[in-house]
Amino acid sequence: MSCLRAILPEQQNEATVLEDDYLRLGGYPETVAARSLVTSYLSTLFDSIIWKDIVKRHKIRKTEDINKMALYLLTNFCNQLSANDIANALSIGSVATTQKFMGYLHEPFLFYYLPRYDNKLKLMAKAPKKIYVVDNGFVAAKAFSTSDNLGRLLENQVFVNLLRKGYDPEKSMFYYRTRNDKEVDFVLRENNRVKQLVQVSYEMTLNKTIRRECSALAEAAQELHCNDLYVLTFNEKRTMEWAGCAIQVLPASEWFN
Repeated sequence: MSCLRAILPEQQNEATVLEDDYLRLGGYPETVAARSLVTSYLSTLFDSIIWKDIVKRHKIRKTEDINKMALYLLTNFCNQLSANDIANALSIGSVATTQKFMGYLHEPFLFYYLPRYDNKLKLMAKAPKKIYVVDNGFVAAKAFSTSDNLGRLLENQVFVNLLRKGYDPEKSMFYYRTRNDKEVDFVLRENNRVKQLVQVSYEMTLNKTIRRECSALAEAAQELHCNDLYVLTFNEKRTMEWAGCAIQVLPASEWFN
């Protein structure tokens, strides 16, 4: 008799519930055992980081601007933004001040900025960066409803796990836009070589979603000379063929392991 035991349906259901809970509410230890505390605890923590770790440390006078920026970045997590975009949206007079405040918001590892991959460093520096937050719980606590944001929550979760795996924005982790302006969420490099291309999509059931994710991967694979291609989903698993490329569709939780 095999010593391996099959996973029971109720165990699989429990695992799915836990994964969904982690996706929506994050993983701060203080809130895991009492999910009712997520909003109050993380809202207070977020404000404390802004005021104590940033405003007081850097003696910022325009406290309203830094607070507005933090909330704006949180609302726009996983979106591409430049310092000009942020300055214009928030009516901050100086792009230099905006860049400085963005740096301050990264110092306590609250926000991260993922650059666009380009072999030309000048072009990479000028391109908008994608915004990520250190834990999905902050989105639940401080941003608007996440009911329509499951794809972005999953992408942010993937980013945080890539950080834990040792990937470093600007050194080994980027996003990419193809020559036809199709986006790939993550370009992972190792030893100055593109190792993997990764898309994130909560589900891959609609034809338009499959076409969008797979065509972007196939184009990027040709341009960046990489054939290790993934689409990370919430719970789907299969292999797909697209434009001569083999694409692995995996649950993000399995890929993390």
